[in-house]
Amino acid sequence: MNIVLKFFLLMSFLVFSSLLNANNPQIKGLEKALEKPLIERYILDELKDLRIQNLKLKNELEKRISRAEVEQTDRAARYVTDTIGNIFYLIAAATSLLIFAGWNSLRDIKGKTEEIVESRLDEITQKYNDQMQALQDTLTQQSKKILDNQNKIYNTQYIHSLWMRANLETNPQSRIDLYDEIIKINTNDAEVYAYKADAVLDMDEHEWALNLSNKAIEIDPEYGYAYWQRSCANAVLDNKHEAIEDLKTAIEKSPQLRDEIDGEVLFENIRENEEFKNIQS
Repeated sequence: MNIVLKFFLLMSFLVFSSLLNANNPQIKGLEKALEKPLIERYILDELKDLRIQNLKLKNELEKRISRAEVEQTDRAARYVTDTIGNIFYLIAAATSLLIFAGWNSLRDIKGKTEEIVESRLDEITQKYNDQMQALQDTLTQQSKKILDNQNKIYNTQYIHSLWMRANLETNPQSRIDLYDEIIKINTNDAEVYAYKADAVLDMDEHEWALNLSNKAIEIDPEYGYAYWQRSCANAVLDNKHEAIEDLKTAIEKSPQLRDEIDGEVLFENIRENEEFKNIQS
């Protein structure tokens, strides 16, 4: 509206100027002198209007931004309030459930919690103890196996050394002592009983040798040298039939003993026996 009014005034002034110039043609440059201030005034007014409009636009924009910030803050506040309210509702619901379940007081809650914790700790402790006991039992068994193996190795080495010493001994009693040491370590060794019987025969302890041979055969019925020693003992004791039967069994189980028959002096009592001769041949 202001712009239209200004335009109307400008046009009126221009018309008035034209008429004035027509009536007064003698004044030169009057038209330009009159137009210049009006144009400047028009431009200044336009600039002023633009500045006013910019200020209004700026104020409007600031108001809108402020309103948006307020709305955003209001929404955030409502969200926080709703969230806190929901949490309180959940707490209230949980409390109601606890009360409904029978936990009527903080003391009941504490007692129930302690009971649950203690029960769980007892389960974990029992499980841990069982695992530790199983581990301890396993370690104990492994330790026993290791000790048993070490003892076996030691006994084997010790028995081997005793056998070597016995083979070097010429004294029957010394050999018997060494064989007794072996028997202390291994009571189920048929070989040591048979060799002890051989040493006992060298001491003319024939009944003792017979008992030792029986012990060796009892431990290992397939050991031919035990039958050989019993055959020698029976031959000296003049048990000819038993001596020949034992000799047959000895050669049957250990054929290499046949080569030792001629050199065995304890067979003197049965050398003339026909069965003995058949075995020898």
